[in-house]
Amino acid sequence: MNKILFTFFFSFIFIVPSQAGERDDLMKELDSKIKERKYYMQIKENRIDSLCKLITPQSSLEDQYLINNKIYQEYSTYRYDSAKHYITLNKNISEILDIQRYKDEVSLHTAMLLSTTGLFKEAIEILESISRSTLHESLLTDYYMTNEWAYLRMKNYVDDEVYSPVYEQKELLYVDSVFQQLEKGSTDYFYYKGYIMLQQGKMDEAKTVLLGLLSKLNVDSRLYAIVTSNIATICKSQGDLHNYDVYLIKSAISDQVCALKENRAMQELAMYLFQEHPKELDRANKYIQCAMEDAQFFNNRVRTVQIARKLPVIVSAFQEKSKTENRNLRIALGTISFLVVGLILALFYIYKQIKLVKESRLKLRKLNDQLNGLNTELTDSNNKLSEANKMREEYVGLFIDLSSSYINKMAQYRDTVKRKILAKQIDDLYKISNSSDLLQSELTDFFDNFDTAFLNLYPTFITDFNALLNEEGQIRLKNNEKLNPELRVFALIRLGITDSSKIASFLRFSPQTVYNYRAKVKKFSVVDRNEFEKYVMEIGTLM
Repeated sequence: MNKILFTFFFSFIFIVPSQAGERDDLMKELDSKIKERKYYMQIKENRIDSLCKLITPQSSLEDQYLINNKIYQEYSTYRYDSAKHYITLNKNISEILDIQRYKDEVSLHTAMLLSTTGLFKEAIEILESISRSTLHESLLTDYYMTNEWAYLRMKNYVDDEVYSPVYEQKELLYVDSVFQQLEKGSTDYFYYKGYIMLQQGKMDEAKTVLLGLLSKLNVDSRLYAIVTSNIATICKSQGDLHNYDVYLIKSAISDQVCALKENRAMQELAMYLFQEHPKELDRANKYIQCAMEDAQFFNNRVRTVQIARKLPVIVSAFQEKSKTENRNLRIALGTISFLVVGLILALFYIYKQIKLVKESRLKLRKLNDQLNGLNTELTDSNNKLSEANKMREEYVGLFIDLSSSYINKMAQYRDTVKRKILAKQIDDLYKISNSSDLLQSELTDFFDNFDTAFLNLYPTFITDFNALLNEEGQIRLKNNEKLNPELRVFALIRLGITDSSKIASFLRFSPQTVYNYRAKVKKFSVVDRNEFEKYVMEIGTLM
């Protein structure tokens, strides 16, 4: 009995921390991969460029068709518009060659892509137009997979108790058809075997099959991301939230390494952290923003709608946290101010004491010790004040980013509603979606709030900025104008936002317009033009 207790005790001490350590390591790895997103995107784009270079004027139409197929496969999870372009090229080639197998294959690729981006009606119409009886045998598996994918996406998008079960039933029928076509022992065979068990509620058996398959996959494969996502689903259904978390993170890591913009793990992870790990709200906010960026990059309507449902909840909580931290910051500034006043009084007292007790070296030495101690406190207080100023600027920048993101979401929402109207889903909304008054009003209010907040932080900004310009280049504002576009560009630079693309997105300009503003102002600089923005960054540092 004692031996059993001893074993249990040490298992609890060593195994539980080990599990927590695995999760923390994976989370750090995911954060690292997010920072390297552009690197992995560049790898993918280099691979696509290499494929494009294979097409030469001497290439036959059939060779072009096959290469275009490979390029489409690369773009199919990366960028909708580019994938559609290569499908269109192959459609033209199939018409010229008049090969039915090619025509059917193009139709399947089109239906797959349309399903991915949320155009379900159009995808189903294409699939129904394909003659199953005349379909080439080599395309049969793709035919079933495409139908399965379409109904799976429809099920996930609707997510209700009326239509979702209908779509799920159709999806499972096609899953079974795919499974019957697969070669036993193949990678796809084991994946579908595990997926069917999952759908049948045989969670332990499904987990065993999928874990066995996972051991044979590399993290840089799309199937790795899919399998880990399914294992996470199984763990969640079994109440194993730790491993649900772990496999969801692994799936998100794979999405980053593969540069998959058509993904789901990141938004699921963000929502899980928000609900179960309140202390990781910063991560949840970062992950949901990454998920939205991916959906917009791919031009995925379904993912955008799904994320839009979750984004306001997380952002609202993040803003509330920021308010709390700002309140704590104000308390800290008040405390520092009190200490500075106390320090001034203490210095005055010490000065008086030194004048009164010059004759006593011993007493003078003690007073000097006190003075040194107070100077140390003053240094600490100044350091805290500097940190507080830095935090203040960071929060202002955060507020700006969030507000800008909110305006972008409103614009996207308006476009989404407009597309639905054009699809004759809700006719009465067309007039509303066709109006830009709401967006323009939000932009006007937002810029006004930004101008006020910025000038409260840097009240001498305009004067100090004009001091960097000669008389001809002095910026003179109109009546009731707080900042004009040129000043807003350099206000963002003062806040540390130097990338022209980000400034353009924030101010609703084109990057070229931002570049022109920067160049125009620097023409009138009285300091070194190459150092002009450095001087702008130093405005208000002595406040």
